Amino acid sequence: MVMRFLTASAAKVILNAIRAGMSEVEVSLDLGRTSSTIRVDVYERDIDKLKKIVADPSSVYFIRDGEYYKAAISRDHFYKLMPTGENTAPALVIDGVLMHRVKETNPMDDASSKAVHCAKGGFNMLEVCTGLGYSTIACLSRGVASIITIEKDHDVLDLARINPWSKEIFDNPHVTVIEGDAIDVIREFDNRQFDSILHDPPRFTMATELYTKEFYRDLFRVLKSNGVMFHYVGSPGARHRRIDLQKGIMSRLRKVGFLQIRRRKNVFGITAKKP
Repeated sequence: MVMRFLTASAAKVILNAIRAGMSEVEVSLDLGRTSSTIRVDVYERDIDKLKKIVADPSSVYFIRDGEYYKAAISRDHFYKLMPTGENTAPALVIDGVLMHRVKETNPMDDASSKAVHCAKGGFNMLEVCTGLGYSTIACLSRGVASIITIEKDHDVLDLARINPWSKEIFDNPHVTVIEGDAIDVIREFDNRQFDSILHDPPRFTMATELYTKEFYRDLFRVLKSNGVMFHYVGSPGARHRRIDLQKGIMSRLRKVGFLQIRRRKNVFGITAKKP
């Protein structure tokens, strides 16, 4: 199924071409991954829909079988893809909360900054919380042999499946995507199964179970000796309430056996090593 994607900027390009009486215009229909020359008359009947998209710059839309849809899901929570700039991957937003760093960076570059701390050529990796798969893709680009990535939220994976920037995680033989609760899934893995771990949970208030000593003990168990874990934390509450979430995490990691525990301030995370 061929899907065409539009953001406010792409819709504006098409609208301006229609108003100028152009027959063709160059625009991206896959959120900036590529550009193509399209016939303008195909969109002339959709001027009102294009105007609606232009008026909604914080959303991504797609066209399927001639119908226009917002790239969003509303069930227990509200999920959507949000543009982050020209020719950059969209961000995931859940209930209005951004799941990626976008200030002075973009989701793909942010993912790469995490991968550099835990992904090396030939590694067999575990990732906790797939999201849109950008960290998985960043680890693959560093030459890992395999990566098992766990995502609890079916709606998040559904958005990833339609996102042009997430395609690689679903058609790569080096990637295994497991839909399930990491608390349960991790118990199925062998001791010392992974060379490294990328633990990228949602913010603390959204998934407290992924920040507990019990879960860290499971992460420690499945990691090989001399294996490293990168744990993304962010900085919720640090500026206004002076809450040091990382300090408590570092204490719990130490109690379950991790050593060489270091803050990585530039990527808002922590690295820890299993002796």
